[in-house]
Amino acid sequence: MKVLVISTNGIKKDGITAWMLSYFSTMNTSGIEIHSVAYEDVDSAAIESARRAGIAVHTLPRRSLAGKYRRCLKSLMKGIGFDVVHVCGNSATMVLELSVAESAGVKVRIAHSHNTRCTHVYLDKMLRPFLYRIATDRYACGIAAGEWLFGDRDFVVIPNGKEIDRFRFSRRVRTKHRKDLGMGRETVAIAHVGTLNKQKNHGFLLRVFQELRKRSDCYHLFLMGDGDFQGTLQRRCSEMGIANSVSFLGWRSDVNELLNAMDCVVFPSLHEGLPNVVVEWQINGLPCVVSDAVSKECAFTPLVRFISLRNDPEEWADVVEASIATSQRDRDSVNGSLAAIEAGFDIVKDAEMLRELYLKGVSR
Repeated sequence: MKVLVISTNGIKKDGITAWMLSYFSTMNTSGIEIHSVAYEDVDSAAIESARRAGIAVHTLPRRSLAGKYRRCLKSLMKGIGFDVVHVCGNSATMVLELSVAESAGVKVRIAHSHNTRCTHVYLDKMLRPFLYRIATDRYACGIAAGEWLFGDRDFVVIPNGKEIDRFRFSRRVRTKHRKDLGMGRETVAIAHVGTLNKQKNHGFLLRVFQELRKRSDCYHLFLMGDGDFQGTLQRRCSEMGIANSVSFLGWRSDVNELLNAMDCVVFPSLHEGLPNVVVEWQINGLPCVVSDAVSKECAFTPLVRFISLRNDPEEWADVVEASIATSQRDRDSVNGSLAAIEAGFDIVKDAEMLRELYLKGVSR
């Protein structure tokens, strides 16, 4: 069986690519070839990670060059003869790849919703009838993401499963990374993990952190991720007088270890489907203060505290301090790990479920 998995964002350092790497490095791929697509001006580090996960990567023209992209994509599909095309995205623009798959004679055509909002609302609305007709199967990262894109149509939830042991809390690893990051004994480490873009709402995060710094100089903010907003955010930190207390760590392959060094995560996103990272934080026993614009499905422990973006930064800072005050990390990680398994976020079981769905679809 030959499977082509496409992210509408291409292979890059983002949540969908992280999902792909996690699933296909874990899945028993005996008898299955997994392929994916990267766009020109590629992210070489992310592509190398995909190849290490056993994914064959094909470079095509940028998706914005729709005509050229469609021709090259169809040539790839017909040349290899895929049984399954699995498209991951946030809107009905996935119909671009799925319509090519239909014209290439691909039997199983999957639309997989990973969010609860998109940036091109009118195009999404216009294309939805075509998506519903062309997709043979509908997947979603969670119920909210599925209902947003598919409405009352049936869909299958594919959980953002995790390798539980990689994210469990370790006091030894905490000590090592706090030393490596230059933290003192009294440092309270506030973290954010995610692409530096508009959706993640870093501007509000900096205001919350500025309020924390007014209360105590023990706070330090660590931003894990990169993106187009980095320069803007660095300038804003300087203007706010907090530049010396904010570290931009860039994209990291060791986030699972760095989480041990942190004391609380603040996540004020404008919208999300079911974010991978919130699952990871709970397994690690890490308190997290999360925007109520994020799907509540991500919370399976009391470690997640939701607060509205309508609340001011002072109120967010209050919740951050309360979360840290009640943290019992070792206990919370044990409980979080067990809760993650019970909630269906075990990557071994989830990857096997996806494999079975592929096989079932092909055998229909």
